[in-house]
Amino acid sequence: MDKNPFASFPPLPKPLADFQEKLGELVKTSPAAEMEKHMKAALAAALSKMEVVTQEEFDIQTQMLSRALEKLSVLEKRVAELESRPKS
Repeated sequence: MDKNPFASFPPLPKPLADFQEKLGELVKTSPAAEMEKHMKAALAAALSKMEVVTQEEFDIQTQMLSRALEKLSVLEKRVAELESRPKS
């Protein structure tokens, strides 16, 4: 997130760059920044009470399920082959 998505654009003219910098400083010291910090803390607290998983955990479980389904398919075919053999 620290990477600037606008880095490939040409730099702003000096007056606009100064305005952008002053606006950024104002936002950092405004009540909005404090409110954002409190909102993030409240959201983190609410999410910690819920049964949610990270995207990474979800992806790992999805991969494990996929492998298990592949193995199940192989075993089902093997069982079908063994059941279809003539009994001696």
